[in-house]
Amino acid sequence: MPDINALRSFVLAAETLNFSEVAARRNTVQSAVSAHIAKLEEELTCTLFSRGRGQAMYLTAEGQAFLAYARRILALSDESVDAMRSARSRRIVRLGTTVTMAMSVLPMALRLFSKARPDVQIHVQCDRSDALLGRLDQDEIDVAFMMDQGRRMGRDFVEGVPLVWAGGEGFVLEPTDDVPLAFLTDGRDLRRYAFEALDKVGRTGYLAHLSPDPVGVRAFIQADLALTLMPDVSVTPPLRIFGREIGLPDLKPIALALYRGKGVTSSDVDDLSETLQALVR
Repeated sequence: MPDINALRSFVLAAETLNFSEVAARRNTVQSAVSAHIAKLEEELTCTLFSRGRGQAMYLTAEGQAFLAYARRILALSDESVDAMRSARSRRIVRLGTTVTMAMSVLPMALRLFSKARPDVQIHVQCDRSDALLGRLDQDEIDVAFMMDQGRRMGRDFVEGVPLVWAGGEGFVLEPTDDVPLAFLTDGRDLRRYAFEALDKVGRTGYLAHLSPDPVGVRAFIQADLALTLMPDVSVTPPLRIFGREIGLPDLKPIALALYRGKGVTSSDVDDLSETLQALVR
């Protein structure tokens, strides 16, 4: 591989056809430029410049052919250096969250955070709330934003937010109709909250749809087939909140929390945590 320093001297010499000018531009001496060219010619076993006595210097045919390669090599070299500098300058925060939060609260949080910390990359991974704690313990993520999983080391904040009935924009339900509900297959807590609340007002609900994935639940409610329970901050178009206007009872608040992994201490994580807390507060 030709020496990058020698290549830079060669390209400048090909452009100026003047070793003295090359030396001035490169802040060196003419003998150093001559040595660079001689080194290249030795490695390539060809003459790059014709510089006979009393004649103007010009590129040989071999020099013209090599010039294109030299420029490409230098461009790639500069590109790789810039890429590495950029990668080093951009810090990374690995955020785990639920699909529900990723599709509602997170976009605004990312928008606000990126304005304050443009040099930080956020890598987002989605999973169930209980699984996210395992990812924290395995050092697969730095922080997890989700439904509160109880007091444990690394919990930055816990905020109570209203829990609401959520459905699609076209969902219709008469005050006397049984309430179709969609939940995660193992979403026992939210199912219990829903049925207990309906029982208190003498309303009947039934499990219309179940899905092992939050995206599946969201698909059912966006299709106007059922209602589900969600934190109010996570209800964004095309979903909307339903309530007393169709005879549904109020629900008790639910807690959202942010946990950080063991030993995760950085101002980037501090700022992200504060941004998320401010949005759900």
